[in-house]
This record gives sequence, structure tokens and C-alpha cells, in this order.
Amino acid sequence: MNRPLSAARGVSPWAWVLAVTVHVLFVMVLVFGVAWQHQVVAPVEAELWSELPPVPATTNKPPMPQPAQSPAPAPPQPAPAKPVQPAPPPTPSAADIALKKKQEKELEAKKQTQKRERAVADEIRQQRAEALKEQQQEEAQRKKAAQLAKAAQDAKAALIDRYKLAIINKIRGNTEVPEGVPSGTTLEVDLTVLPTGEVMMPVRIVKSSGNVLYDQAVVRGIMLSQPLPLPAEPELRREFRMTHLQLKHEK
Repeated sequence: MNRPLSAARGVSPWAWVLAVTVHVLFVMVLVFGVAWQHQVVAPVEAELWSELPPVPATTNKPPMPQPAQSPAPAPPQPAPAKPVQPAPPPTPSAADIALKKKQEKELEAKKQTQKRERAVADEIRQQRAEALKEQQQEEAQRKKAAQLAKAAQDAKAALIDRYKLAIINKIRGNTEVPEGVPSGTTLEVDLTVLPTGEVMMPVRIVKSSGNVLYDQAVVRGIMLSQPLPLPAEPELRREFRMTHLQLKHEK
């Protein structure tokens, strides 16, 4: 009634031993597989049976357990490559050092020459600019002086014309024109006038009017008009030293 389940089912105790052994080996394989994480492990296959196959009746010896296969060794890892060390630069010779120093001196001399040339060019440009500025200032001063001189000359000419007109009017007032002299009869004379306004004789007739009586009447009017009206400035009085007058008869 109380016989073991294996005996009741006709399974040999050695079969149970074999099954336990296989499970133990499977657990060991799992443990070694976790330990060897980066190593290639040969696959292990196991079959789980719900019932062990019947042992042949011809033999009384239980089957020998098969030894578990050990995991395949991992392939050797390649050795890390050594960094390539750069070759040391060649040691310059004495000739190379001398050539380099010579080139550096030549380059420095060239730089100094260019610097001096730029300084000279800048100075020349500055001198030209200053000369041009001075020339422009002188030109402006000359123009201004010319304008002032012209203005003064115009003012002087206007003043001379005014005094000439005053002289002509005075002479006309002292001239008794003969009867029958037509209007528009003109006489041109040159007078030598002293600074006092006196007229030196004789009166020079430059262009006769064609009427002797009118010419003589005008000369008498000139003599009666002394002293002639002259400006007060000595410089302007000298302008009347030689005076040309055009005397025209107007009714």
C-alpha cells in the first residue's frame, strides 16, 4: 500500500539520479554563462522529460551519466594598437640658422624701408595740401584785393566824372554863346590844371566845333571859370592835371 511512487510506476532510482544531475549541470551552465558575460559560450541543449524512458530489462546496471560539455573558451582579444609617436623635427644646421637670420634681417629692413617711404609720402602729401591751401588763400586774397581795387577805381572814376561835370557846368555858365550857334555844336579841349584850380594858357583845342565864334566864346568861358572846382584830396587833384573836356552847346 505504501510503496514509493517511482516503484509503483516502474521507474528505476537511477533515472531520478540522472535527472537531478542534468538539472544541476543546467544550473551550473547558467551560473557560468552569467560570469562569462562577454565570452562566446557554446550553446547547451537539455531536454526535460516528464517521464524517463524505460530502462532495457536486459541489463541491471543503470546508465552512466554523460559528462557535461565545458563552455568553449572565448577568442583572444586583439591587443590595443600603440599610438604612433610623431617623428622628432630635424635639428636645423648652422647654415639653415644663418639663412633664417639673414631672411629675418632682410624682412625687417624691408619693413623699415616701407615705413620710411610711407612717412615721406605722408609728409609730401601734407606739404602739398598745405601749399594748395596757401595758394587758395592767396588766390582768394588776390581776388578780394582785385575786387577792392576795382571798387575803389570805380568810385574814383565816378568821383572824377562828377567833378568834370561840375567843371563843365561852371564853364557853360561863364560862356556867352553867340547868336546863331545851332544846338549840339561840340568843342573838345585839353586843359592843364594846377592843384589850385588855375588853368595854364594856352587852352589846346583838340577838335574844333567848326564855328570859330563858338570856339572863342568857350575859351573865354574857361578863363572866367578859374579856379575850376577840384576835389579836396591831393591824390584826386592830380588826376585833373591833364583834363580833357567835351563842351556841347545846348539851348
